[in-house]
Amino acid sequence: MAELIGAEEKNFFAGLVDFGFAQSLTRRIVKVLYVIAVLGGFVAVVACVVLQFQQSPAQGLTALVTGIAAFFVWVLLMRLLLELALVLVRIAEGIERATRTAG
Repeated sequence: MAELIGAEEKNFFAGLVDFGFAQSLTRRIVKVLYVIAVLGGFVAVVACVVLQFQQSPAQGLTALVTGIAAFFVWVLLMRLLLELALVLVRIAEGIERATRTAG
């Protein structure tokens, strides 16, 4: 099992320096990008709410309600964009396979 994880890591880093773009990293990094987007959105909302509560409680409560709504919209948008990227990669791979076998 440890050898498999080591091989995956090696392939990931080898893919980062693949200047010929022979390997696709989109499927591998989409999970990491999603976590970064969710955590970034959460930190932004918390920072905004804290700053607004320092101004006044009313502004803080308003920022809390709008921040929660904005956070869910952000997460939904990021999920949709990352899934769109995955679909485009799968379409491109399917087209490449179809043209390789047909030609």
